Amino acid sequence: MDEKVLVTGASGYIAMHIINILQSERYHVIATVGTPEDANKIAYSFEHYYPYAVLDVVVVEDVAAEDAFEEVFEQHPDIQHVIHTAPPALLGQGKTNEEAYLVPTREGTKNVLESIRKRGHNVKRVVVTSSFSALMDLDNAANPQCVITEKSWNPVTWEVAKDKESKAYAASKKIAEQLVWKFYEDNKDCVPYTLTTVNPPYVFGPHVFEWELGRAEWNTTALFIKKALEMSADEQGPFAKPRGICCDVRDAALLHILPLRNAALAGHRLFPVNGTGIKQNSYEDGKFNMQRIVDVLNARFPELQGKIPQGLPTENQQYMGQLTRYNNDNTCELTGMEFKSFETTVVDATRQIMRFQERHT
Repeated sequence: MDEKVLVTGASGYIAMHIINILQSERYHVIATVGTPEDANKIAYSFEHYYPYAVLDVVVVEDVAAEDAFEEVFEQHPDIQHVIHTAPPALLGQGKTNEEAYLVPTREGTKNVLESIRKRGHNVKRVVVTSSFSALMDLDNAANPQCVITEKSWNPVTWEVAKDKESKAYAASKKIAEQLVWKFYEDNKDCVPYTLTTVNPPYVFGPHVFEWELGRAEWNTTALFIKKALEMSADEQGPFAKPRGICCDVRDAALLHILPLRNAALAGHRLFPVNGTGIKQNSYEDGKFNMQRIVDVLNARFPELQGKIPQGLPTENQQYMGQLTRYNNDNTCELTGMEFKSFETTVVDATRQIMRFQERHT
């Protein structure tokens, strides 16, 4: 396929799956990463996975730096699609919440959009990874009248959120996504592309390559499963926290690709949730806590019987009932997708983690 796609933040969990789909469909991918080490590893892995792959990996050390993406568009003026994925947070590096979350998220997004406006004259589609955090209303999560949909916006402001890490992350995601839509509205008469955002909640599932689990820091959801596997059999629970809404990483990645092929997805926010779809919406399957993970592991992995706890599955419903109510019918109807069940997602991720641990212990 001659179509050229720019994928930013290519070493990320979702981004690797996006590249995997694009390579399987023979798109020409330009992928940006933060270090030469990541560039070499990703290029080598995909070239061996797809011998016919057309993949150029480019180092962009600081996405928040002005003109960060200028050289990419200078070298590839024929880019037709841009998928801008979430930049990594810089927390733990002596940074404030603003430096860790708001600046890279907001400035990185703005820099991509400015480069497209100035140099991306052949760009047809832009897809941006946002987050469920931009949709949710944390203060009303337990309110039965509060139902989160694709039209929802998190009411939190930066002034309120800046001193609390969890709220700072959510506020930065909202601010960045609102910037995306405002930039598009302000410039839509002079830019040739359409815009779609993807708003995944907690993202579970296997990595594209097992070696990704060898990184110093695992992604948050892999750590949930790792913790479940490491708990002793006599721990009682209830394992109610952390808890939230979730989706499969492979579904989240596919939602980034569909707008390249389906013009009807332009102008929409897409919201993946486990267990939902056009044929059957299971508004409980997308909710999780540690007890649900333990339940799946005990049911599907006989070798773990007696090694991990049972918890208190009969008492879990009271905790699940406190979780955010959601409805992603619009996404399901627009895409025709049937999103993977929570059980399928956890089983696939667990098998990979167990294989990795067997080989590296």
